[in-house]
Amino acid sequence: MGRHKRISDDELLAVAREVFIEKGASASTREIARRAGCSEAVLYQRHGTKLDLFVRAMVPPALDVEALLQAPDSSCPNEHLEEIALGMLSYFRELQPILQPLLSAPDFDFEDFAARHPDAPLHRLRQGLVATLRRMQARGRLREDLVVEPAALMLFASIHSLAIFERMGAHGGAFDEALVRGMVRALWRGLAP
Repeated sequence: MGRHKRISDDELLAVAREVFIEKGASASTREIARRAGCSEAVLYQRHGTKLDLFVRAMVPPALDVEALLQAPDSSCPNEHLEEIALGMLSYFRELQPILQPLLSAPDFDFEDFAARHPDAPLHRLRQGLVATLRRMQARGRLREDLVVEPAALMLFASIHSLAIFERMGAHGGAFDEALVRGMVRALWRGLAP
């Protein structure tokens, strides 16, 4: 009869995530094992390599992309985009502590990470934002001559950069809702029909 696990895989990954967020990709497996209350051998039995443990532990948090992009029944287009931007910022705030160690890891390869996590929220969010803008354009709510992909990328990147600035301590670590809405209104002037 096999041994019972003292710590579940999910609990182990949560401990590893916490340590990687604190110490970065160079965090030791010894520290992870100590905090998890297991041996380093357990880490390698379950995950093979430290890189595999790192990539599995640093999976971006879940996001209901469809709900985020859903327009309220009575929404006007710029208010809809403002709500999307606020939802994106909330998600990016949650994501940033995980993303930062990922991007700074010397062995991190985005294409490999994307292949391991094909349904990752970031990719789905970017695609969904493009699709949302296309639907708005088809309904006459955006300019006909607008090339949607750059507009979506501009909104995505500008909101993501706010989360990075907050992590660095800008604006006391939190931009207020009025500023985010103002950014979307400035973008809207270039999108409106």
